[in-house]
Amino acid sequence: MKWHNLARLSVVLFAVVLSLSAGAISAADGDLPQPPVRRGLCFVAGAPDAAAIVKLARSSEVTIYVQCDSDAEVAALRRAAEDAGILGSRIYVAKGDLDRLHLGDNLADAVYVTPSAAGKAPREEILRVLHPGAKAWLNAAAAAAAPLVKAAPSGLDGWSHPFHGPDNNPQSLDTIARAPYLTQFLAEPWFGPMPEVTVAAGGRLFKAFGHISFKEREWPLLNKLVCLNAYNGTLLWQRDLKEGFMVHRNTLVATDDALYLGDDTSCKVIDASTGEVRDEITLPAGVSTGPVWKWMTLRDGVLYALLGDAEMPAAVIRGTSTRPGWPWSGLGPEYDPRKTPYPWGFGTTLAAIDLKTKQVLWSRRESDPIDSRAVCMSDRQVFYYSHEKFVASLESKSGEVLWKKKDERLLKEIGQHNPAQDPRLGYATTSYVKCCDDALFFAGPQRNKLVAVSAATGDFLWSYPEGNYQLVLREDGLYAMGRMDKSKKFQPLTGEILADLNCYRGNCTRATGTVDAIFSRGHPHTGTLRLDLSGEATPTRIGLMRPACQDGVVVAHGLLYWGPWMCDCNLQLVGVISLGPAGDFKFEQEAKEEERLRVTARETGKLAALDVSAADWPAYRRDNQRQAHSPATIASAVKEQWRFVPPGPSDPAAPIAAGGLVILSGSDGQVRAVDAATGKTRWTAHTFGPIRYPPAVSQGRVFVGSGDGWVYALEAATGRPLWQFRAAPIERVIPVYGTLSSNWPVASGVLVDDGTVYAAAGIASYDGTHVYALEAASGKIRWQNNTSGNLVADDERVTGISVQGHLLLHEGKLYMPGGNVVSPAVYDAATGKCENTLDDEWQKGPRGRELFLVDGQVRVFDQLLYSPKEYQQARYFSQGYFIQAGSGDSVVRGTVDRLVRLDPKTSTPEKPVALWESKALTDITSLAVAKNVALAAGRTADGSKKPVLVALDLEDGNVVWSQALPEMVTAYGICVDRAGRVVVTLRNGQVVCYE
Repeated sequence: MKWHNLARLSVVLFAVVLSLSAGAISAADGDLPQPPVRRGLCFVAGAPDAAAIVKLARSSEVTIYVQCDSDAEVAALRRAAEDAGILGSRIYVAKGDLDRLHLGDNLADAVYVTPSAAGKAPREEILRVLHPGAKAWLNAAAAAAAPLVKAAPSGLDGWSHPFHGPDNNPQSLDTIARAPYLTQFLAEPWFGPMPEVTVAAGGRLFKAFGHISFKEREWPLLNKLVCLNAYNGTLLWQRDLKEGFMVHRNTLVATDDALYLGDDTSCKVIDASTGEVRDEITLPAGVSTGPVWKWMTLRDGVLYALLGDAEMPAAVIRGTSTRPGWPWSGLGPEYDPRKTPYPWGFGTTLAAIDLKTKQVLWSRRESDPIDSRAVCMSDRQVFYYSHEKFVASLESKSGEVLWKKKDERLLKEIGQHNPAQDPRLGYATTSYVKCCDDALFFAGPQRNKLVAVSAATGDFLWSYPEGNYQLVLREDGLYAMGRMDKSKKFQPLTGEILADLNCYRGNCTRATGTVDAIFSRGHPHTGTLRLDLSGEATPTRIGLMRPACQDGVVVAHGLLYWGPWMCDCNLQLVGVISLGPAGDFKFEQEAKEEERLRVTARETGKLAALDVSAADWPAYRRDNQRQAHSPATIASAVKEQWRFVPPGPSDPAAPIAAGGLVILSGSDGQVRAVDAATGKTRWTAHTFGPIRYPPAVSQGRVFVGSGDGWVYALEAATGRPLWQFRAAPIERVIPVYGTLSSNWPVASGVLVDDGTVYAAAGIASYDGTHVYALEAASGKIRWQNNTSGNLVADDERVTGISVQGHLLLHEGKLYMPGGNVVSPAVYDAATGKCENTLDDEWQKGPRGRELFLVDGQVRVFDQLLYSPKEYQQARYFSQGYFIQAGSGDSVVRGTVDRLVRLDPKTSTPEKPVALWESKALTDITSLAVAKNVALAAGRTADGSKKPVLVALDLEDGNVVWSQALPEMVTAYGICVDRAGRVVVTLRNGQVVCYE
């Protein structure tokens, strides 16, 4: 007996994901074949001609990752890309033996093997990094050579309809997307309007965004249709949707080569590769009472649809809220069934249309309105419901009525609508009927009961006195994920309770199923609930993100997808998040020096002199307690002395200063030392990945943690490489919000103390978290902790510490923001032992990235490490925005729009007292305290909100001087050198020095 017969549109023809024909080569010697995609990710094995690789990048919008095994070739390629201004943004160059390619699985749109790599890169490695349908040129120099095309593996499934298939059962048939998981990619958009509908096929992810936004950040996607590469998250195209048409319904169907979109005039046939409308489908005059598409599905070349009259428009809401979260009120009266009868999706005409001929195969018109939320289809039947009137079934091929039930008992059991639109219940727009060959089931936000009806006869089968379940129909039973009532497993035809699932779903988010689990939002407000079904049903937690409200976790192409969201719940990761199967990957593997440590200089003990002063600013926020307090005196009037403009786009990390040098770094992966007096570049060193926190200078060395997963030691005076240590367990590069990064970037930055370098590698706890203490002179391991990503005893329940911010050292303890489960993380600095415990894996922690020593205690505050540059205030266990600088008697604290200096004589931790208060700035991003002034960067508070840097007199808080800026200062992007020069890094990548 089958409990889920889902229409499974083919996912075999993945070659259509390539939007351009491949194989064209320009005439110049050394040129590579043109990329098979306009946008995407191309991998080059071996050393191509430097001019050719730059030309390839400039002739397209692809990102190019080059891996070769020669230091000299790596250096030459990096120089060429840096000169072109695209190193670390469009071209990434890494060194590595070609027997294992560093790219993650199924990511590349194209692979080029250069002559220098011929025979070095194994065929299985090339196929591993290619996604299904993508192409590889095994000899990129041979113009006539046919590319290798990766076939789709067996077991893949798409998500062709909003609820996966025509039956509205959100249970994937994909057998590849199974636990455990590794991050596949992290991508923008960061946030999106609501409602949101997602479908997937042919290697693409399609997202339709609706008409409601509460914050300006969501405005650009109002009424937009967005297409992403489902394997690497690349934005392929976007187009406008019909304003006023409420999109949260079943009128979006994806196939390998086309997207079918029904709106208020027709069904648009959209080319999946370009986003262009290539055809429209309408019904002949007289068939339907109106042109509006209410519901549709596609099976075996036939489009089935419900159509009807014009509807109330969905009024666009462009909110300007700055508060956290979003309200369930204010969605417009037409969106609230408690105020206005539900207005959308009611039709009277069901029809079947041949896609090739556009001929209507059959149609049926009812006199009573059919609710599109209660229409679904099994292999041979179309089921539909008219509230309080009837439940009916048509034979799908002929349109003949198989049964139509007006039975009073049945209609009474189905009962009245619950208005829904409530965080505990969910959305009134949600479909509330699902089916299989044997039964159809009424349940959802609008239902007061769970009701089962025979598919064969339309007779009432059974009911349960709670209807607010999100249903997932599997081979072994009907899983009902409850919010008001505990989740249960039912026997579908009898209603017998087979199991109490010992969990609740969190609020409104819908449930979806994979081969080995059911996903929903965690309860309460705790990320994602994963009901593990590989054995006895066990609720587990993925803490860092939660499923988007209307979508849930979407399963397709062997991957899982989350987001984006509209709200500001206690999320650690935002945007579009994809996880893939990890197989037998060892998450907690220990590092061995012989495998991880590279000594790059013969004489690491003999270093060029660098005169470092106690008044320097050699680390992030100056010292290891991150106090941002300089003993230097700042002039009473300053002017710009120099400005550094990077050769290409870069999101800069904070600056540091030591020995007459200002050391700069950022998302382009470069470390640059410039003369503090002139701004002229003294030296440049390269890493592969983005640098989020700045280097640290100690004992003549510069230490830096890079997004490539490595810790580097450089000679401070010259930039000469000394040693490098791979903190990441393996070389695995993935897309991370517009950059390429290791799954385990050294996202903590580095902290150096008494000859020891501390660093942490990772993003999310479920990938694994790796914390190290290394000998500063040699890079040798002093201790390592590879287990704190999982603080629950069961290995399958990977919940613990994530690397979500910088390090801080206090009283022998190493602190790090650990994500929204455990934060701050605390390690014994001498041994590496993690001192955190996790007795309840559903606990919550503050999600912030910044640590401060507040009244003797280390606290973490709310600002996401991976997020837009503008501060996004969170809800639920958020510590709020906080900024502090200074030590001893000179401590200045602030929030978003207020700064105070604490009175050292009368302040206590319980009752801080201010010597002065300043509201000269708003949106404060950076703060530092010098001997005589507090330096703050933000926007002017006069209404113009222009970027500005100000100096406030430390005695009275009055403005000493103010400098207008062309762009906002980055987070904590102020440093002061020994001479009292003030250096700031700007969001546009520029660095400005004032003296």
